[in-house]
Amino acid sequence: MKCPMGAHLLHMDIKMPDANGYEITESIKRITNDKYVPVIFVTGNTKDVALEKCLDSGGDDFIIKPIKEKILRAKVGSLLRIKKMHDELHNKKELLSKDSEVQKKDLNDADKIIYNIHKPLFHNPGNLDWAFEPQNILSGDIICSARGPVGNHVILLGDNTGHGLPAAIGSMIAYDIFYAMVGKGCKTQIIIDEINKKLLKLLPTDRFLAACFIDIDYDNNVMNVWNAGLPSLIKFNRNETTIGEVPSMHMPLGIAPIDSNEFLPIRFEIKQGDHFYLYTDGLTEEFNEECEMFGDQRLLESIKSSKDSESRVDSILNKVIDFRGSSAQSDDILLLEIIYDNSLIKCKQNKKNKHKEIAPMDWHLSFDLQFEIIRNLDPLPTITQTIVDIQGFGEHRERIFLILTEMYSNSIEHGILKLESSIKEEVDGFKKYYELRQSRLNKLANGHLAIDINHKAEDTKGVLSITITDSGDGFDYSKLTNELNRNKHGRGVHLLNNLCNHCEYSNDGRTLEVEYQWELPMDSNKILN
Repeated sequence: MKCPMGAHLLHMDIKMPDANGYEITESIKRITNDKYVPVIFVTGNTKDVALEKCLDSGGDDFIIKPIKEKILRAKVGSLLRIKKMHDELHNKKELLSKDSEVQKKDLNDADKIIYNIHKPLFHNPGNLDWAFEPQNILSGDIICSARGPVGNHVILLGDNTGHGLPAAIGSMIAYDIFYAMVGKGCKTQIIIDEINKKLLKLLPTDRFLAACFIDIDYDNNVMNVWNAGLPSLIKFNRNETTIGEVPSMHMPLGIAPIDSNEFLPIRFEIKQGDHFYLYTDGLTEEFNEECEMFGDQRLLESIKSSKDSESRVDSILNKVIDFRGSSAQSDDILLLEIIYDNSLIKCKQNKKNKHKEIAPMDWHLSFDLQFEIIRNLDPLPTITQTIVDIQGFGEHRERIFLILTEMYSNSIEHGILKLESSIKEEVDGFKKYYELRQSRLNKLANGHLAIDINHKAEDTKGVLSITITDSGDGFDYSKLTNELNRNKHGRGVHLLNNLCNHCEYSNDGRTLEVEYQWELPMDSNKILN
């Protein structure tokens, strides 16, 4: 029977020449699969067993002979209406499936793009391990890691509100700012403030980024932590004893402007064998079938019990998944392990081929920085970028940045802010020192700093002279040599003496002049201006 709307309906008999109606119906239903083809058995067999088998084989209804036209029409009409609805649903399902595939492909493409942008920038000196399980294709959890120009290691772990594409957009904002500013040597406080401002400007009011920034100085065994809305950073020593936590002390980024007084990080010394765990709340807030939460205590137990695992973070993540069981994952999960072990850390990378190399030239730059700039900005990345844009310096650029950083810090802290290095030797000395530094910087109402940079070319060699003069009270620099010989304070001066060919104080200690000689490699391709 040909039916309206292009639909079809089949009449079937139980017994036909060389055929079995039951088997034919089963084959039809199997072939048509998810398409609905109604089948009505027309039979004179009134036995219950036969009629039940009509339905069990896939038949949709049956009519007992002799056929009554009104009943036949009613049943055919009913099945055709069902078929029409089924066909409409089937078509919508196919459209939704195609749309879903397109969306899935778009999300996969977006994920690959984000990964391809992020991967070349991500720096792992060998002491990082992490486990990641997103709830959807795109995730709001992020991890960034970069090496600063002076060799410090900066890490960002974050958790954007929401899931999928909107959360991933927040991640891209943080990615771009983090890698650009760490690469220029910007201080962590400046990076945090810039990310916060950008998120405030671009994201809806109900979107924000819980984040933790970690800045590690491997040379001086110091870690700075700034936690804004993430679970506590957990610290273990080499004996697997929990020796501290760094809780969240600030609201997440993207909610409100940041007060400069909130920029003080938690600063502490680290030792060989220390290991740290940082994670997003999706890890501890997973629930099992009994609605129990994984929680902090289970996490601590999992960390300790996974000591001998090939990958500790993978072992911990597997414990969380096993705990969750058949329950649906409720959030993105990200877990990071940082191990302070010199045998793992490979900070000294050969970046010779990554830096612009320009033949030495003669040039001169001068900067006069008034107290408003000193108090509110960090001019070093801009100054460094300027001289690098002019001269390149090749693989010498990191040393030059380090020299500038030490000279600038010494002039600001000891000249203008009048801080004493001896404070660092007290109990919680580092914390007191940097709290006092920030306090005096916030109140700074006078003072200035002059930076004079002169470069002379000597064939393939260059001589870089840097002079910094501050408006402070100065000091008796004749005593400095004795203090250095007794290894008392003066870490920055030690460093400058080691890096530079010449290092000299004058002007009652208010002026420091250094000279750094450098040369392009013999086989380098020089860029001549």
